[in-house]
Amino acid sequence: MGSFLKKYLYNSFYPLFVFLRTVRPFKKKINIEKSYIKFSNNLTKINDNEYKITSQNNEDGIIEGIFKIIPNDKYFVEIGFGYYEFNSLNLIKNNWKGKLIDYNIDGVLALRTNLKYYFPETKVDIINARVTKDNISNLVFSNTNSNKIDFFSLDIDGNDYWVLQSMNLSNIKVICCEYNHWLGANSSLAMKYDPNFNFVDNGIFGASLLAFTEMLKEKNFSLIAVDSSGTNAFFTNNKYAHHFDILCPEKNFISVGRFYNETKKKEIFNNIKESNSFVEV
Repeated sequence: MGSFLKKYLYNSFYPLFVFLRTVRPFKKKINIEKSYIKFSNNLTKINDNEYKITSQNNEDGIIEGIFKIIPNDKYFVEIGFGYYEFNSLNLIKNNWKGKLIDYNIDGVLALRTNLKYYFPETKVDIINARVTKDNISNLVFSNTNSNKIDFFSLDIDGNDYWVLQSMNLSNIKVICCEYNHWLGANSSLAMKYDPNFNFVDNGIFGASLLAFTEMLKEKNFSLIAVDSSGTNAFFTNNKYAHHFDILCPEKNFISVGRFYNETKKKEIFNNIKESNSFVEV
């Protein structure tokens, strides 16, 4: 039924169909109480800020803690999101404006309709597009009144390293990106670039924390936080780095292994070892 509606009734009834299917979980999520559970003991001072409302893990608290220190105009860009669980949703609740980009059309429609219903005054552009290193700059910086971005979040489960490397980041204050914890603390590896890549939970995606840190160091950014779940790393433009403790990617690496049993972990490690999907960077 959903595919029929999408094909024949996209411009009229399908957005309403998506809204009615998603409105209850969206409402539940935006009204949920804060969770302060941490998932690692390898933490630094900035992890004291951690809490979760509408982020996947505890990114909400880290983001708030960072922007209590860094002056900002409340403008974000986030690429890759779930319609009711993503890093910038709590910012939207707190009157930030910005831009959201994702390849999943149902997720885009769900978020458009729910934001319009629950936050009718919000100023957020929601774009349906597959992000590549060739179109990223146009998608991020076009049709906006300012090229300055306070918070930039990237989670496309694939070409993240190459997309970020291709950008001019000079007007961005803080970057959050998901790293591939399966690659460990001491490797500098990135998935081979594939503009048509589709994510499968087999360990083949993204890049290591060390790879991101070294690449962003060349673009004048420093690692300031790793969330306790071992999923996302936060980097700040060096203009603001003096406000924070600068972290070592090897020492402050955290793995997200709590989500997987030992059999699945072994399967993923073997898959990475036997594949030819990564290159040293």
